[in-house]
Amino acid sequence: GLQGWWTASYSIDEAAGPVERSWIVHTVILPACVVSPLWWRFLQNLRQSYDSKARWPYLGNALKYFLAAEVALFGLFEPDAKQNVLWIGCFVCATLYQIWWDVFQDWALLEKTDDGSGYRLRSTRLYSRKSMYYGIFAANFLLRFCWTMTLIPRRYLSQSGMLRDAYSSDFQTFIGPALASAEIIRRSLWGLIRVEWEAIKTSREYVATKGSISGGDRGENSDDNGFDLDDGGKLEPMQIGSGYGRGRRRGGLSLPGLDPILEPYFGMARREMSSMTELQILGELCLYATAFTSLGIFAAAHRHVL
Repeated sequence: GLQGWWTASYSIDEAAGPVERSWIVHTVILPACVVSPLWWRFLQNLRQSYDSKARWPYLGNALKYFLAAEVALFGLFEPDAKQNVLWIGCFVCATLYQIWWDVFQDWALLEKTDDGSGYRLRSTRLYSRKSMYYGIFAANFLLRFCWTMTLIPRRYLSQSGMLRDAYSSDFQTFIGPALASAEIIRRSLWGLIRVEWEAIKTSREYVATKGSISGGDRGENSDDNGFDLDDGGKLEPMQIGSGYGRGRRRGGLSLPGLDPILEPYFGMARREMSSMTELQILGELCLYATAFTSLGIFAAAHRHVL
């Protein structure tokens, strides 16, 4: 198709058919376009784990992108899997993990109550209305479950070489564009709380370093929670892996809301990597990267396209 168009054997409209039915397009190009953002974020977290010699929280964040990529790949190579109970279960688990990461790691939105019996909205906030936080959480929770639908192309190449629609005509005409727009809105809302929390942490670090806040001299510009908004501190760019590790013991692991359930399974993630040699660290991280690519190849082989 591309060769025919380039050599003027086809018009651009005539070349569309062969290109759309191309094995390379559906097996290599489209999957690469879908997974590449998740792959690079996955590698960025592995790099941060290597630089800091700590597994947590970077490998926990890498797991988020790993799960998202594998669910998207299986849905891309086998769109009929959307009706499979196993795929639906993996999709729900991956999405719930992303939501948990948003609430407890990227936003630090909840904190334990004084008696430790439950959770409440964190006391230090920059936005005055609590309803804003609850509204953003609700929107993020609902729209997180739509993210996979925006990754799967509207058409796929069947094993017999025929083009099939992954969704109904109504979905392609109305729901698809609406979901794509909703994802942009979700990311914008997500960023409001993410930037707010980064600003709070950066200001706290500045105040702790300068020692500028004492019990009785916070001044008129301090908020109700003792957070000085005009202390002269400068905000620094957010780190790639978010700032959730700062202020904690390096390599320490905290799983708010999940500690009682997952405590027995995270002994390895709790251990630091500082005692390991460079070769051992690289070997472990390469295993994670190999697992990512291997499952992608397995998804393609499962459809018998390789």
